[in-house]
Amino acid sequence: MKNLSASCQAYYQSVFTKYLIKLSHAEAIDECLHDFLDQRPSGKYSARNRAEGLAAVDFWWEPSSLDGSQVASLALARILHFDDAIATDLIDYLAINHADVLRWAIRNSKLFMRIDSPLWLHIKKAHNATPEWQEFFSVCDLLKQQLVPFEQAIEAMEYQLKSLSIVELLSYISVIAFYKLDAKDGEPANRYWPAYERIITRKLGACSEKDLELSQHALEHSIKTHLMPMLLPQQSSAAHALANLKNVDILVSNMREYIDYEGSIDWFSYDTECCYQFRQGLPVIFNKTDDGVQLWEQTGHKGQQLWNYWMHRGLEEFCLSGLAGSRIGSADNHDANQLAVIQTIRNELYLKLVFGIDNSVRLQDGTEVLLHHILLASELTTVFFEQEFLQPYRQLLCETSNPLAALGKLAMDGFMQGENRLPLTWSELSDKVKRISSWTVNDKNPSGDAKAAKAILQFWTSDLRALSAQIKEVPNKPKPHLYEQPYFKIGRFSFQFPWLTGQQNNLSAAANNLRRVGSRRPEVQSETARIEQRLATLLESRGFRCALNYQPELMSEYDAGEVDLIAHLSGVVLLIEVKSGFIRSTPHEIWLHRTTTLRHAARQLKRKQPAVALALQNDQQLRNRLGIVELASTLQLHTWIVDTSIEFDGVLIDEFLVVSREVLEVALRDETQYLKPLDEEDHNPDDSLYPRGFIANDFLRIIESGQFWKDL
Repeated sequence: MKNLSASCQAYYQSVFTKYLIKLSHAEAIDECLHDFLDQRPSGKYSARNRAEGLAAVDFWWEPSSLDGSQVASLALARILHFDDAIATDLIDYLAINHADVLRWAIRNSKLFMRIDSPLWLHIKKAHNATPEWQEFFSVCDLLKQQLVPFEQAIEAMEYQLKSLSIVELLSYISVIAFYKLDAKDGEPANRYWPAYERIITRKLGACSEKDLELSQHALEHSIKTHLMPMLLPQQSSAAHALANLKNVDILVSNMREYIDYEGSIDWFSYDTECCYQFRQGLPVIFNKTDDGVQLWEQTGHKGQQLWNYWMHRGLEEFCLSGLAGSRIGSADNHDANQLAVIQTIRNELYLKLVFGIDNSVRLQDGTEVLLHHILLASELTTVFFEQEFLQPYRQLLCETSNPLAALGKLAMDGFMQGENRLPLTWSELSDKVKRISSWTVNDKNPSGDAKAAKAILQFWTSDLRALSAQIKEVPNKPKPHLYEQPYFKIGRFSFQFPWLTGQQNNLSAAANNLRRVGSRRPEVQSETARIEQRLATLLESRGFRCALNYQPELMSEYDAGEVDLIAHLSGVVLLIEVKSGFIRSTPHEIWLHRTTTLRHAARQLKRKQPAVALALQNDQQLRNRLGIVELASTLQLHTWIVDTSIEFDGVLIDEFLVVSREVLEVALRDETQYLKPLDEEDHNPDDSLYPRGFIANDFLRIIESGQFWKDL
């Protein structure tokens, strides 16, 4: 290990020396740190090897070494993930000479949360006499201490409930989830989902394999002993079940508070607008400006308007398909089923155009299933649970004013009809496949396709035995959120939750199932290529000539690399780097995207831009592909990062503009009227983005000036 770390040290020292020949001292350090952040040197080296190697490089000790550095804190944060990767004398030097850099590294790495870390204990002991550090330590300690009461309450409740099986715990959570469905405080229905998810994850981390074996007898015993006494409280075991329900409710409330405080810690750790102070009567952390809050709100507005856009596109495709005049399902369910089909078409369009998903999806076992069938099944499941569970429950709740009484009446009404209307449902896998088969009917399979149904079920299923093993063995591997894989496999049974599937965002669920949970699928590379190809096709529809995957000639020992997309029209040349990921929902995920994917994209473009500029002068083949006849001096070269997310749309990352792929879709198709809700559409042909017709320079101005959103 020491030899490998020494090799990394030699690598960083060597590249720093090379960068120093052409760059300033600060720029050379940043380029070296970028190499580290991009996991270079590649190959046999571990993250620890690289961290130890970088920490041993000489430039840290130079007096002005980090002045002007843009990424020193990020690199140090990676080093601080290891307690022994950096020498304490270097830490002490940085604490005195580059205190702000080190403090941000501590925040970014959350070192302050590892209260028993020898490195953190050393920093606190060695620098507690300095007022600035003293204030910082006080703030860090307080942020950590705020979690302690909730940690203690969570552990106490988990101890009280440790005898519950996973099915029994899910039963109590499902009852509480119905309690929380329609809060009067205006919070969204999914506000408690992270708490449920964390509780389930912790339970799976403590489960043995035997705990996840489930026989018919064990399932029936659990339901009769725990779930039914809550819904029919006249039973003798009701008191015990209600006591468990109260404890689970306390567990959920404390877990939610804990997660909320974690959000404050994330704010402190990742938001550059977040300042801190330790003064009596004043907030410990606060925003120095409202810029970050405004950007977050603007992103929310953009997301809502783009949601409207894809609904319009889905409705348009639905009308063109010829289905608009046909009855879908029974007469009573027609309207809901029709909406489900429209939303399926919308979701399919979005996933294909924005994320490059193909017509079919390949599962881990090699089975292929149509994307349309996957999406339709999720939308129809949502319709079913909304109509058969959530709507009747709300009506019964109005009549009884008692959630348990309403759930009990709903269950009894279901039993009278021979249906399960409990707060969680289950069936054997074979029965679930039969039910889903009815949603795969087509000309080729008039009775449905059982093989496709099984694949759909597999796509949406989280196998709790496999997930439990993963949590124990590879805890950092992405775990599915509740809504991303809302079928839970326990033994031979498939469980579902009306309170979850009846309200979830199926578009986000499908996108993240594929691109977050399935980020290592072999198909991801081909999906990225399709994103580029479909964007090129869209640009070509407006007259651009495009070149995909162009490889510039080597200008130096640092290869510029392949260029995703170059487009030209009327002297305007677009150099585009495409980045795709998943739909993010937390500040940490957004910060990681900014500091890894987009940072790396900007660094790539910094090398590609001069290489492409030179190629536009010298490579006649490229000029021919792009239809360029102008002199190179008259060309306008504009360099964009096109991102499948919207969080950084319109933001400059190291002087390179980030443009949302969705914004390009709307702008190039000139469909801003579709950004309005369906019931507010009032399209005026004069509202076109291009009243003079499509002109490349007007398109540039609309995108680069932010004009696209100004009137919206």
